[in-house]
Amino acid sequence: MNLKFLNTSKVNKSNFAAVMLLNFGALSWFFIFNSYMGDFFVTLNLNTTQYANYVGNSLLYGFAIFWSIAISFVGSRINRRKLLLASTILGIFSTVLLAFVEGPIFTSIVSSVMGMSLGLFLPSSMALVADNTIVENRGRASGIIILGTFIIAFTSMAIFRMMELDLLSLILILAAVRSISLLGLVIRKIGVPLTIAEKKIRLHATAYREFLFYVTPFLIFTIASSLAKSLIAAAHLESELYFGESLRFPLIALFGAASGFISDRFGRKQPIIFGLAALGVGFLLLGFNITGINAHIYVDIYWALSGITWGLFFVVFLAVPGDLSTPILREKFYALGYILPITGLLALSTIPVINIAEVLPIELVAQILGIFLFLAMFPVFRAKETLTESKRQEIRMREYAERLGKEIQESEENE
Repeated sequence: MNLKFLNTSKVNKSNFAAVMLLNFGALSWFFIFNSYMGDFFVTLNLNTTQYANYVGNSLLYGFAIFWSIAISFVGSRINRRKLLLASTILGIFSTVLLAFVEGPIFTSIVSSVMGMSLGLFLPSSMALVADNTIVENRGRASGIIILGTFIIAFTSMAIFRMMELDLLSLILILAAVRSISLLGLVIRKIGVPLTIAEKKIRLHATAYREFLFYVTPFLIFTIASSLAKSLIAAAHLESELYFGESLRFPLIALFGAASGFISDRFGRKQPIIFGLAALGVGFLLLGFNITGINAHIYVDIYWALSGITWGLFFVVFLAVPGDLSTPILREKFYALGYILPITGLLALSTIPVINIAEVLPIELVAQILGIFLFLAMFPVFRAKETLTESKRQEIRMREYAERLGKEIQESEENE
């Protein structure tokens, strides 16, 4: 991947390449496993869907949330490298164990261990993204991480589906993908403890408030996206769920990369606003005709807009916690950034509530969700731009100087 944008800063390319591999492995593992989690838990528990729906994912997400909170308070005080190494090995080991366990007791243990490995890993691995970038190029760096993550996830899932492999083969694929993180730890010594100077950097008093303005729309967006699957299933369009997953991952990769350049050129708020508007339109289209003759067309459009929005959001929420936090508080900000949405998803998937489609028409529900997504723009409007105008002007001037230098060099060579 082209890391030329790091040339103009003091960022070490080798360190950043290692951080990329570190996050590629964990994030792509999560998105692949999340897509097949229900299949795993149903199969391992003798086709007991109640376990898959309420216990398996509750333990995985619950332990991930708990250990993320725990490690966010001590992550900056311990050797991140040892923590990342231990949690990566734990993640690989628990993934391989899926091939040997059966029944609710052993599956519960493995689910808990997988959640623990993820919770211990993510705050520190994401904090390293901020530690090895600067505010001017953090968006593009995050975009490359999202691009690589979803290329790996999509390719792995495509191999699994096209070759019609069984779950044992998928377990081996997941273990191999998770092992990519080990490669990042091997090729470079990253994750060393913070220096005394880094620990003394103070956080601005309004940082938490600003971060809440950014996290709120992400929470609303995540919950709305989760409810979309239920609406599509309630409209008896289950076949579109498979197509939507296949369509969404490449779009997340593509627009994740694009979002990185947009957020470094125009600021972090622009991709969020555009993403909320795009997904809001997607839900309004579902509300217009989700049960009609051509409903599948509107559902496909929704999946495309969903992929675009996820790509835009992922990049911003890899960059913003780093923009607002100090080195000693990186883990807390990154943990908070994904714990709130995951908690919302956990509540939706585990708390037995009445099917909303049985109470209200699904078209009306889709329209309400679309309106909420547009309303979610207001916290973004109130938020302070983390990439200041002076920084954006500096980036543009630097790029102009580089282009001018190349033109002068080419003209001299032609003479």
